[in-house]
Amino acid sequence: MDFIRSLLKWFSNHRLFSSILLTLLVILALGIRFVVNRSSGILSEPINQGLIIESVYGIGTVTAKKTFQIRPGVVTTINELYVEEGDEVKKGTPLLNIDQVVYHAPFSGIVAFLPYKVGENIFPQLPALALVDLEDRYLVVSLEQQGALRVKRGQKVKMSFDSIRDQSFEGKVEAVYSFNGSFLARVDVSKLPLQILPDMTADVAIEINRHENALLIPVAAFERGGVWVKRGNQIPFRVEVKTGIVDKDMAEIISGDLKVGDRLLIQKKAGS
Repeated sequence: MDFIRSLLKWFSNHRLFSSILLTLLVILALGIRFVVNRSSGILSEPINQGLIIESVYGIGTVTAKKTFQIRPGVVTTINELYVEEGDEVKKGTPLLNIDQVVYHAPFSGIVAFLPYKVGENIFPQLPALALVDLEDRYLVVSLEQQGALRVKRGQKVKMSFDSIRDQSFEGKVEAVYSFNGSFLARVDVSKLPLQILPDMTADVAIEINRHENALLIPVAAFERGGVWVKRGNQIPFRVEVKTGIVDKDMAEIISGDLKVGDRLLIQKKAGS
């Protein structure tokens, strides 16, 4: 107890020194806390160079290039049916007989719509039959306005369908246009499986730019214009960087003191 009283008396008599010492201790504590906090993040894999692609994303709807509908202009009656919904027919195949007129398939395809039975009346509001060609399909892609400004004819396209995520398909942009306030791209697709039917939707990525041998970092490591670099046993230090192409999880670095092999600290999110 006497020692503590003596120590307090000494600090009281040397207030300037005490203030300086207290300031140094606070700075030291803050420095230790800073190092601990910065070192508590997840360390990334060594950064490397590679390909990065900038894409515009949209939702595409599968559309058949050739469709055929039988749509009488007045109320009439079906006399005979030669096919059923889902039937695959060849060009020239008889489809149905309406008022003793036999209609034939103008091309090979699938009967996609046939809601009537023999003897029923047909009304002009609905087609009596619809035929689609599944061999020749394309995608109509819905785009945001900013994305549509960057999409051009001839750009490469990749797409995937929810039901077959293990496969992706390729195509190219054939046209960009607008309709009723929507911005659309027509994408030509080859080698779509027959199970991909009209009106099915796909996630679409349209390639608008690509850089080879770009210096790539995880997007998660980027914060407020910079990254925290860990080199060897050094204390993590901040580097200001500028990014180029950013695509999903990776970002291209176009300026900043980073090099191949550097590792970056990714701060843990609250609650993780």
